[in-house]
Amino acid sequence: MRHYRKTGLILHCGIALAALGQANIELSLSEDANPPLRELLDPSSSRVFIAAHRGGYESDQEDRAPENSLVNIDNSQRKGYELFETDIQRTKDGHFVIVHDPTIERETSGNGEAAEMTLRELKRLHKRYRDRSLSTERVATFPEFLERGKGRTVFKADMKPGISKHFAEIMKLVTDHDALEGIIFRVPYREADFYDEYRKQGGVIAKHTLMFQVISREQIDDIKARFNSSTIEIKLDKADPTNEAALDLISYASDKGFVVETHAEGDEDDWVKLINAGVRIFHTNTPSKLEKTLNKEGVRD
Repeated sequence: MRHYRKTGLILHCGIALAALGQANIELSLSEDANPPLRELLDPSSSRVFIAAHRGGYESDQEDRAPENSLVNIDNSQRKGYELFETDIQRTKDGHFVIVHDPTIERETSGNGEAAEMTLRELKRLHKRYRDRSLSTERVATFPEFLERGKGRTVFKADMKPGISKHFAEIMKLVTDHDALEGIIFRVPYREADFYDEYRKQGGVIAKHTLMFQVISREQIDDIKARFNSSTIEIKLDKADPTNEAALDLISYASDKGFVVETHAEGDEDDWVKLINAGVRIFHTNTPSKLEKTLNKEGVRD
C-alpha cells in the first residue's frame, strides 16, 4: 500500500499561452509532482494500477465511506487504489457535483434529478450506503473533490450526458484549484472533434487530461496524431474480453506508447491475459479482489 503526500506541479508551456491560441500544455513531472500520476506516466514502470469504481464501495458501511463521497477519497487512498473513478453532473444553478445516477434516490436521502436541483437542495441530503441506510456524508461538489484529493490520488472522471459542453468551465475549475495533475477525463471517441476544437481554441489540456475510449487501430492512430494522449481505454466485449482482436488492439496501443486501460471484465485468467497484452490500468468495482490477483502476479511492486 502506498500513501501519497501533497505535492506540486510544474508546467512547461512549449506552445503559446491560451490568449495566443495555445494548442496544448506539456506537463513535465518533477520529483515533487503528484506521485500516482508520475508513476503512471513513467515509461520504465510495469506497475498495474487500480481505478476503483466510484472510489470503491465493497465494504462501504464498514469503512463509513459511501461511494463518490469525500471521505471515500481518504478510504480509497488508504487501501492503495491509485485512481478514483468518479462522475460529474451539473446542477440547475450551474454547479458541478459528484453524482453517478441521473436520479438521486439510490445514492441519497432525496429524490428527483440532480440536473433539476440546486446545489443548496442537494447539500441538504445525506449519502446512502449500498444497503440503503444513511451516512453522515453529503453530496460533494467537484471543487471539493479536487481539493480533497490533491497530490494524493488521480481522479478518472466520467462526464454524464450533456456535461461535455461545459468542459471549458470544468477545466477552469481544475486550473483554478491547481489540480491539472490530479485528473483524467474518460471521454468517448465520438467526441474527439469537440475536444480537438477546444484544444485549437486555446483550451488548457495536458497530455494525460483526456483518456479516449476506442475500438479500432484507426481510432488509436487518430488520437495519437491529434492529441498524443498519454492514456487510452480499449473497450472490451464483456462476453469475451480476451478475444484475439482485443488483445491485439491492446498490444498495438501499448506499442504506440499509450498507457492502456480496460475494464476488469472476465475472471482472474482473463486479467492475466490482459496484463500480458499490455494493460496498465484496470477499472473495477471489485478492487480488493482484483488487487489480490495483481499482487499474486507481482505487478503491484
